[in-house]
Amino acid sequence: MTIEHQQGAFAAEISQDPELASIILSLSYEDAQDSAKSMSISVAPDLGSNLFRFRVGEHEVIYCDRDVLKQMSFTGDFVLWPFPNRVRDRRYSFAGQDYSLEDIKRPQGNYVLVHGLVFDRAWQYEQPVVHPDSVSVTTYVDISRESDHDYAAYPFDSRLSLTYRLTREGVQITYEVQNKGTKVLPFGFALHPYFSLLSGKQDTYVSIPAATVMEADEELLPTGRLLDVNSTMYAMFDLRQPVAVGALKLDHVYTNLQPGVPAVIDYRQQGIQLRISTTDDFTHTVIYTATAQDPFFCLEHQTCSTDAINLHNQGEEGKKMAHLLELNPGDTYRGTLNYQISFQR
Repeated sequence: MTIEHQQGAFAAEISQDPELASIILSLSYEDAQDSAKSMSISVAPDLGSNLFRFRVGEHEVIYCDRDVLKQMSFTGDFVLWPFPNRVRDRRYSFAGQDYSLEDIKRPQGNYVLVHGLVFDRAWQYEQPVVHPDSVSVTTYVDISRESDHDYAAYPFDSRLSLTYRLTREGVQITYEVQNKGTKVLPFGFALHPYFSLLSGKQDTYVSIPAATVMEADEELLPTGRLLDVNSTMYAMFDLRQPVAVGALKLDHVYTNLQPGVPAVIDYRQQGIQLRISTTDDFTHTVIYTATAQDPFFCLEHQTCSTDAINLHNQGEEGKKMAHLLELNPGDTYRGTLNYQISFQR
């Protein structure tokens, strides 16, 4: 099965990938003057709405292990919602009620401590829309008593939708949360991309416009203390100026981001920069530089801290640090993240 839509330089395709056993939603832009500036993305709705492919010219910006993707595990660019990253002891309290995530099992083991509830779910999708200057497609997933086996862990009726829009500049991803229940809904949203090291570890540079790093314990959960990158003691965490990925050994949450300033991945051998900008609700950024052998690193933009649902209960400072979002019954919340490509040659 293949369904194609096209208008000018932009096109969309819905196809079935027999190897992945998933529908694939593909969006493309063809630059008639310079094929190096053409772009395409692919999303697998059946595999957690994973944005597993972002191609610029001949370069794959997103790293994806297809065998791992088939298992709906950690590769590509997967979705973290409603709990970005870890939740301490798989338990949380909200509005005077206690909840348990202990029945949620992850094949990766205890160290991930949940990582959200939707990355290993099949999502639905709408028909792509092609315009003269862009092409887009929307995927969505519901949490409800009728449709969700994890409902007891997060009994908040809701829908999360993602709209992927490809333009000449890159990819815009807009998330939308609808509260379909009768009580206030707590949530955080993040994407967890695995970025390719196109220029290798020594010539791929990264910068994050953040003033502080969250101190973490041995389980990578926040202690409630912020480390100032301006201080001599913590200057090794300062990424406000570009640093080669190979010089870093990090798995840290950055916050106090400078408004309006993007994080940047600079592929110096290819002359390509990826600028990641967001709406103001994205208040935290995680960087994971992986091992020396891994051909990727992760740069995750989040609307909240790790373990935000519990940090939120630790006084006013904890609330500020957590930035847990709350949505009233019947309301809708939106935010946007951009992967913008610029060419340096």
